[in-house]
Amino acid sequence: MAAAEPKRVFPVTGGVIVLVVCALLALALVTDAAIRSGIGNALLLAPWPLLALWGVYVVAVASDVRADLTGVRVQNFLRRTWAPWSRVKRVAMRWQLEITFDDGAVLRCFGGPARSRSRRIGPGRTREDSAEQSHDGIAALHRLRADSALHRLRADSEVRSDAELTRSWDMPALAALVVLAVWAILAVLVTL
Repeated sequence: MAAAEPKRVFPVTGGVIVLVVCALLALALVTDAAIRSGIGNALLLAPWPLLALWGVYVVAVASDVRADLTGVRVQNFLRRTWAPWSRVKRVAMRWQLEITFDDGAVLRCFGGPARSRSRRIGPGRTREDSAEQSHDGIAALHRLRADSALHRLRADSEVRSDAELTRSWDMPALAALVVLAVWAILAVLVTL
């Protein structure tokens, strides 16, 4: 696996905005509960909006695509896959980013650039192509893959097709889920 985090990040579009709006809503709900019924009851109610906020984080922010000269890391919800460029056969856009490996396996990326419908234009306006950004993301991944191959050739290193694909879990997000689940169970037990 790569020693450092890949440099180029392709996040889910608008994910951070959705997370901030949901965090403000959760804060308002917990604050209202604290004002109306006290801190104790607010602590009993807090795990529920926080669990919802955790879900929004996993769906809207955590899923992304990161790439550099060594390879590409894809995080789909809580699952991470890292692949060196030597194992990547094809990077393409269908409805979402798809990475095909040399063994024929296809990894569909929830995060990263995505294809969107073109926007309608009014009279007297110029055409806006909203899918342009996704094509820029694909082009950036193609450039990184080509630069990686060029770098390997310049360094006179062997092209290793047996380099490993590494799959792992997002442990900090899973740890947060466990803490919130225990908190929610304790809140239910206290209220019984």
